[in-house]
Amino acid sequence: MSNTQPYVKRIDTSLGELELDGYYSPERLKAELRGMELLCSIINSTPLWSIKFGDGRPFAISNDDGPTILIDIFQCIQHKLNDDDPHLKVYMDQLPVCVLRDPKGGQTPSTDSIVSLVLLGIAGWPIHSTPATLSQKALQSTKQIFDDCSELLPSDYEELHTVRSLNEIGLGNEALCILAEMARRWYVCRCWEIEKVRGVLAPLLADFNQKEIEKYLSEPNHASDVLFITV
Repeated sequence: MSNTQPYVKRIDTSLGELELDGYYSPERLKAELRGMELLCSIINSTPLWSIKFGDGRPFAISNDDGPTILIDIFQCIQHKLNDDDPHLKVYMDQLPVCVLRDPKGGQTPSTDSIVSLVLLGIAGWPIHSTPATLSQKALQSTKQIFDDCSELLPSDYEELHTVRSLNEIGLGNEALCILAEMARRWYVCRCWEIEKVRGVLAPLLADFNQKEIEKYLSEPNHASDVLFITV
C-alpha cells in the first residue's frame, strides 16, 4: 500500500503563507487572492472588524457588541480549493457555527462569501440577511437601542429588528404597521400602560421620517394606533 501524501504548496499572500495541497485550480486561487485583497481593504476601513493572527493563520474578528464572530480566512480558502466544501469556517464566542456559502454561487470564491459576512456586520447584522446560525448576533444589535426593558421577549426583538430593517430599506409604512400591531398586543395582551408602550417605541420611532409617521397616522390600520405611534 502506498503511503504517498499530497504535496503541499505554500503561497505567499498579503496575510501570510497559505498552505494548499497540490490539487487545486490556479484560476480559483487567483480569484481567492483577489477576494482577499478586497476583504483586507474593507476590514481596514472600519473599526467594526480587525484581522488578528493565531496558530499562524489570519482571522477576521468582529469588534462590535454582542457575541464575537471569528472567521478563519485561510481555512475557508483551503476547504474551498482543496475540498470544494460549501461551509465557511466561522466561530461565535469561540464555538463553531455552521455557515454555508450561497448555494447559487458554486464557483464564487470563499473570500467573496467572507466579504458578504463582513458587510453584514458593518450593516448591523440585519436579521433577514444574517444566517440563521448567527441570529443571536443579529438580535443583539436590536437590543442595544433599549436602555432596559427586561420584559421584551426574544420574539419581540425579532419583530423589532424586522421593523428597523424595513425602515432602513425605505419601507417605512410597512414597518409602522408592524410597530402598531405590536403596541396593541402589548397594551391588550400584556396589560402594559400606554406610557410604557410609548417608551419602548420611542427609540425606534426616532429613526423614522416625521412625514412618514404623519402619513401613517392619517390612515392608521387601527384607530387606536394614534395612542401609541406619536410624532
